[in-house]
Amino acid sequence: MKDLIRAQTAILEAPRDLHFKEETLDPASLGDGELLAATIVSVISPGTELAAYNGAPPLRPGVVYPRLVGYCNVARVLACGKAVSSIAPGDRILTFSSHRSHFRIPATDALAVLSTGIASEDAACAYLFHLGYDAVLKSGLRPGSDVVVIGLGVLGLTTVALAALSGARVFAISDHEAPRQKALAFGAAACFSRSEFPQLAERLGTARAQVVITTSNAWADWRLALESAGQKGTIAVLGFPGRQEEAIPFNPLDSAHFYMRQLRIMAVGMAPELPDSRGFLPFNERANLQRLLEWIHAGRLRPAELVSGRFPGAQLGDAYEHLMRREGNPLTYLLDWTAEQ
Repeated sequence: MKDLIRAQTAILEAPRDLHFKEETLDPASLGDGELLAATIVSVISPGTELAAYNGAPPLRPGVVYPRLVGYCNVARVLACGKAVSSIAPGDRILTFSSHRSHFRIPATDALAVLSTGIASEDAACAYLFHLGYDAVLKSGLRPGSDVVVIGLGVLGLTTVALAALSGARVFAISDHEAPRQKALAFGAAACFSRSEFPQLAERLGTARAQVVITTSNAWADWRLALESAGQKGTIAVLGFPGRQEEAIPFNPLDSAHFYMRQLRIMAVGMAPELPDSRGFLPFNERANLQRLLEWIHAGRLRPAELVSGRFPGAQLGDAYEHLMRREGNPLTYLLDWTAEQ
């Protein structure tokens, strides 16, 4: 391959100010350990991307804008550097590349090479399941555990799916009927609106839940988490309690819950990126994603249930606006980049 490639990359210059930057990629300049790829499809991670699009307070220090957006990308390899041996032109790869038509990366940044039997659209959702998988692993969930999942956006639903796959009895909380139905299809035993919490408490009984996984930012949902957790239970936090809320309307570490039940509260969602040389990190990001891809391929996880539609990659801004308006209760959208190539 010798022709220059005009690549389009989505850049968020400021809140609600999305542009595409064009750059030229030269296959002839590819480094020995690099690869050049064309995105087939990427998927929006709504929590992270809409927060950036709206200008929510950043989760970590540093420059906020301009910034790249997106990290769920499946691409086809166009060319490889001469030192790359495990990946070949024509292979499809899963990467953390942002929403863009083409890119070059070190070959070691490819998260997985996809088998022929898995659809690109399904594989692009793998990391969304990974966040729920990490919550399941770190919370110490065991088969037979009672688990409460608060919030049924994309991460809530993927968490329900992985908790159910792990053998838990899963209860979910959401005020929206459509995601409650999806949660039931993903294996939840029952779903409740927030106003129906007394009915949930009755189902749980006095022992309450061994694990509560919250994907919400609202303090009101944090109260539900405290009230749902049983003695020596774990609250695994996939959301960001208090983000964009100015006041805490109650004691978030109320001793009646936190101390008297000796609760464990932990942040989840980040796994070690790579295995270590002595095998002490078997549940690292790469290995986890490989497991998830296998479960997707086997039909044990159904990513298509998360996807509410698709847009051309160049219409990313329209996709964000559709998600913001919540018309028809969309969960997320796929972006098709093949027209940009």
